[in-house]
Amino acid sequence: MILVVGGTGRLGRALVPLLVDAGHQVRVMARGASQPFPGTAGGGVELLRGDLASEADCRQAVAGCTAAVFAASGFGVKDSDPRTVDRDGAIRLIRAAADAGVEHMVMMSMHGAAHDGPIDFLRCKAMAEEALRTSGMAWTVIRMGALLEQRLELMTAPLGTKGKVLVFGSGSAPVTYTSVRDAAAIIVRALSDPALRNRVIEWGSQTLTANELAEAVLKRAGHGSVQRIPAAAERVLSVAARPFSPFLARVAKAGIWEESGAIAFESAPARAEFPDIPVTGLRQVLETANLGG
Repeated sequence: MILVVGGTGRLGRALVPLLVDAGHQVRVMARGASQPFPGTAGGGVELLRGDLASEADCRQAVAGCTAAVFAASGFGVKDSDPRTVDRDGAIRLIRAAADAGVEHMVMMSMHGAAHDGPIDFLRCKAMAEEALRTSGMAWTVIRMGALLEQRLELMTAPLGTKGKVLVFGSGSAPVTYTSVRDAAAIIVRALSDPALRNRVIEWGSQTLTANELAEAVLKRAGHGSVQRIPAAAERVLSVAARPFSPFLARVAKAGIWEESGAIAFESAPARAEFPDIPVTGLRQVLETANLGG
């Protein structure tokens, strides 16, 4: 049995069918708050409504599992918090898994994770990574770039109603994106390939600027124009929005970090090690995207 924490999220929804197709029994743990919780599960999938804030829920989730995937995140969810999910929740689950005899855990993290990282999310991820590495279990940490599908959804949200594509800051800073399909594929590989045990791997799909994303979106949509959110506005929001919208404040602060160019990284070395895993780039994602819908 493989536990997938955050199995109803964007990444979890892509991952679970791949695991089932590979012949695994899967248990999905999710709160069912930010994403609808399925009423029924397909063959090979067990659903468990649980909260990472609950030690009892974490212990129930890992019981009988040989492996676990931590694919939950509190960063991009309005009613959540990276400290609660990506740090405290992750550490609580890691301890429960180690106590239950789980053999291997795969943790989804992010490029830039460090104890002195420029945003709280990266510091939370670093603490969770450290807890996993010292847990006694076999481990794999996959540091992704920004999720490509999530970014496109954010950028194109006003396209259908206002004909606008949002670009934050100058739009000229390079960003290494990871597609959901690519992230799911490397997780499946990590669960079966000893070459990915006890190591950190940086897994990206394509490096692009926001201006390049916007240009591709507008070309495919056949209409619309760019609406820019100046970097100065991001700096104001990162402070002023904290009392009424911590979500907006952390997104703005992440945008400031992105403007520095530090979110870009070289993904070719990892890709060269696993050349059989296809790369899903912007063109492939746009082919199935519902722009502005």
